[in-house]
Amino acid sequence: MMLGLLCGMLLAVPLAARERSFEVTFRVLDDVGQPVAGAKTGIAYERLGYRKPSERFGLAYGSSDENGLVTLQGKTAAYQIAYGAERAGHYPVSSLYHRFTGSTWRRWQPWNPTIEVVLKRIRNPVPMYARRVSASLPKLDEPVGYDFMAGDWVAPYGRGQNTDMVFRGKLRQGGDRDFDWELLVTFSNPGDGLQRFSPGPDHAAFRSDYAAPEEGYLAEWKLRRWREGPAVREQTTFDHKAGYYFRVRTVLDEDGKVKQALYGKIYGDFFDLTYYLNPDGTRNVEYDPQRNLLRPAGSRDRAYDLAP
Repeated sequence: MMLGLLCGMLLAVPLAARERSFEVTFRVLDDVGQPVAGAKTGIAYERLGYRKPSERFGLAYGSSDENGLVTLQGKTAAYQIAYGAERAGHYPVSSLYHRFTGSTWRRWQPWNPTIEVVLKRIRNPVPMYARRVSASLPKLDEPVGYDFMAGDWVAPYGRGQNTDMVFRGKLRQGGDRDFDWELLVTFSNPGDGLQRFSPGPDHAAFRSDYAAPEEGYLAEWKLRRWREGPAVREQTTFDHKAGYYFRVRTVLDEDGKVKQALYGKIYGDFFDLTYYLNPDGTRNVEYDPQRNLLRPAGSRDRAYDLAP
């Protein structure tokens, strides 16, 4: 699993004039800081003087001990190595890298650093409505709803029946590279809302918290992209590396407290994103990729083939 990912991220790294030895120790921990024993940990490093493409990369593997430690060695001409780890019952990580800060004639430095690797536990993945969305608003200057359970815009622009999020786009188009695009995100129910968070890096199989927050949801969110001519750089509040937790279909009690609601998460930003909606009424956002409630039977559409 890790081989292609590890080797792939080394290709753009410049090589030194000679190979040098290195040694690194990995400390594999779980999401609560406990050592993970028996985690298969691997490294990949680029070689000089190979005769066949299959000999271009050196590989080394080991299993972590009861303290979560494993030490690996090799010789490389590159300034960095790639690494990853996996163990049953945990989410794997791959395409991580360690960059050396210096070298002696024979060794990369620092020699034998300890590198921490976190493998989040697989705790309680559940079925969700999940879909990758890359689209444009079907209409500007008026509210357009989106139904997470239908995976579509609300009628008359799609098959959706329940409005979970409401979008209103506004575009001012001027001359050459002169524009102002504004997007307002609102909701249908008191108590609905979203809040932005920073997902874990792409190499992590599970990139969010296990549960969406209980509080802190905003009833409206504004995004903007603008530019004022070719001599000025584009400005934006969009962030394709962002994430959001959201709460929809909220019902409040007589005291204004949440009585029931549905929670979910988003990786990416509007409208190039992947969303996950948990229908069971809990704040759990640990998605089971084998149980996508939106995926049509037998479909191989990448829009539904999603990681947790």
